[in-house]
Amino acid sequence: MIFFVTGASGSGKTACMPYLRQLLPEVMFYDFDAVGVPPQAGVAWRQQTTEHWLQQAIVHQAELLDTVVCGGALLGEILACPSAPEVNGIAVFLLDCADVVRIDRLRSRGTHGATQDMLNWAAWQRLHAVDPQWRPDVIQQQSAPGMLWARWAGWQRGDPRWQVWLMDTTAPSPKEVAERIADWVHKQQQ
Repeated sequence: MIFFVTGASGSGKTACMPYLRQLLPEVMFYDFDAVGVPPQAGVAWRQQTTEHWLQQAIVHQAELLDTVVCGGALLGEILACPSAPEVNGIAVFLLDCADVVRIDRLRSRGTHGATQDMLNWAAWQRLHAVDPQWRPDVIQQQSAPGMLWARWAGWQRGDPRWQVWLMDTTAPSPKEVAERIADWVHKQQQ
């Protein structure tokens, strides 16, 4: 099984990763960006990287190991990747936080992302998490070759196949976020 822990920049993915590694020693654990992020990374790059991690999960499932990937994957893209049907289970957990907190976190890092565009991206992800029909063009335009959007094109909000768990990371510490994610992983494994 593969578990994606996702969210827009500033949601707490990187902050909780060290704790997650400690709490989930029985799984293969990766940072989505470990493959390297090119300067002009866009939609196609994210989708190709998602496909890379799905292929890695297939290798691990042959070894009877689950995989956790923290980073920018999106459910619609995951399901449309060529290798998705070969994985014996896919689960997605979206981290989100208040806009002001997100901007403060990004500013404190001194890196890119403290923009209105990032807030818009976070808002789109919240809607995508519950409604497959919310602006699918955002991920389908300029997509990577081989993406199979028809797999979920007709799914509507409430479809049990479209399931994303959500956590508001505004107040909890990174350790508390990791504990909640680890608990979710263990429940999904049962």
